[in-house]
Amino acid sequence: MSKMKALWLFLLLVPVFNLLTVWVLPTAINQLVLHRIVQKGLQEAAQPDASAVVLARKAEVLRHGAVNIALPAPRADASARTVVRPSPDLLYTACVFDLSDGPLHLQAPVPEGYLSISGFAADSSNFFAVNDQDAVVDAEGQRQLSLLLTLGEPMQAPAGTQVIVAPSGRGLGLFRTLIPHD
Repeated sequence: MSKMKALWLFLLLVPVFNLLTVWVLPTAINQLVLHRIVQKGLQEAAQPDASAVVLARKAEVLRHGAVNIALPAPRADASARTVVRPSPDLLYTACVFDLSDGPLHLQAPVPEGYLSISGFAADSSNFFAVNDQDAVVDAEGQRQLSLLLTLGEPMQAPAGTQVIVAPSGRGLGLFRTLIPHD
């Protein structure tokens, strides 16, 4: 192969490999992770349980297909690896979101101690993070985090609700809550 042909081949392949490295692979990996979280949520919801409250919650997860609903993980221990380097002092809750049917209103009561919510787009980039310091007090005197995830232009939201424009229609919301005691 001549040097000129090799140069042209190189110049044609560089953008292709760059596109694969920067966009296709991270997006594919993130979609796989989102799929696994949803599948795990559906599997856990299908397990029988004696508690009426837990059964009602599991029915809600199944009705939503484990999308746009928070899926708490078990408390982290030495074997936990769903979150990289999990802390045993935090409860991790994941919410795979899909904005194709419209905005998603995320609300979380703020307990004593620490709470944070982070959003990750389809390409795994972190596009927002809020914590208990961003909480507002609702009409009942409870501290709340209230977020409206939307795709596209910012929109009007209820008082005390922060509007967040998501860069992709699907992604992951990760809640972290301090567990002060058993």
